[in-house]
Amino acid sequence: MLANQIVNKLQYFLISIIVLIIDQISKLWIQANYTPYVPHDIIGHYLRFTLCYNPGIAFGINVGKFHLLITILSYFITFGIIYHLHKERGSHKLYKLSLAFILGGAFGNILDRTLMILDFENLYYPGVIDFIDIGFSQYGYRWYIFNLADSAITIGIIIYLFYAYFYEKKLTT
Repeated sequence: MLANQIVNKLQYFLISIIVLIIDQISKLWIQANYTPYVPHDIIGHYLRFTLCYNPGIAFGINVGKFHLLITILSYFITFGIIYHLHKERGSHKLYKLSLAFILGGAFGNILDRTLMILDFENLYYPGVIDFIDIGFSQYGYRWYIFNLADSAITIGIIIYLFYAYFYEKKLTT
C-alpha cells in the first residue's frame, strides 16, 4: 500500500525522468554515429538526422555572452515547474501529464547547457545537441533542427492546450 502511494505521488516525475533518459540516450547515440552537419535521410528527404550543436536557445537564437544567465534562469523556471507539479498533485491528469513532458524536456536541454558551460573550451559540448531535421527539400523548406527534449516540451504544450480547451472550462464553471 505504501509503495502504491509513493508511485501515485511520483508517477508524473517518473514520466519526466523517462523523457530525460530517452533524450540523453538519443543524443549520445547521434553523437557516436553521425558526423556534425551531414544530413542522413531517414524517411526520404522529409525526415533526416543531421547532428548539429545549438549554442543559443530556441530556434538557434544567439544569446551571446549570456549562456550562464540563461542557464540559471532555466534552472529557476524548471524548479518552479517541479514545485508546481508537486503542489498540484490533485489536479487533472492531463494537466499533470503536460507538466511532466515539459519538465522532462526542459531538464534534457538544461543538462546540455550545463555541460556546455562546464566545458570551457567547447571541446565536447559546443551546444545543445539537435538532430531531428524535417522539411520539404523539393520546395526549399526545412524546419529548425531540434531534439527529443524539444519534442517533449511541444507535446506537453499540446496536451496542456487540449486540457485547457476541453477540461479547464468545465472545471471552473
